[in-house]
Amino acid sequence: MKKVLLVEDDMLLGDTEKYALEKGGYEVTWVKSGNETFAALAETAYDLIYLDIMLPDGMDGYEILSHLKAPESAQREIPVIMLSNLGQHSEIEKAMEMGASGYVVKADISLDELVALTHKTLGDA
Repeated sequence: MKKVLLVEDDMLLGDTEKYALEKGGYEVTWVKSGNETFAALAETAYDLIYLDIMLPDGMDGYEILSHLKAPESAQREIPVIMLSNLGQHSEIEKAMEMGASGYVVKADISLDELVALTHKTLGDA
């Protein structure tokens, strides 16, 4: 079973996204901060990461993405899709230039579309 790391600090949204992805056939680890993200990555190899930008512990999604896509990173090849309510073109462009595989505005995607995007990204479609 393919593994997805969901980095989302909103409790309701994280819970519903995790549930939808699990129903879609994925093993999901849901974390709520940058520190929890790195702890999860140290323990498990993931096939895909959904990464929120605004996080509570002083480390935002861009900082995490920068660490993930660094040349020396063991996670460099894992696709990272930003999942945020920041929908400005500049935010999307910044994430893509930093190595994100995709960018989704939370308000613009349904749970079914999130699962379909996961299938497509991981070649399960």
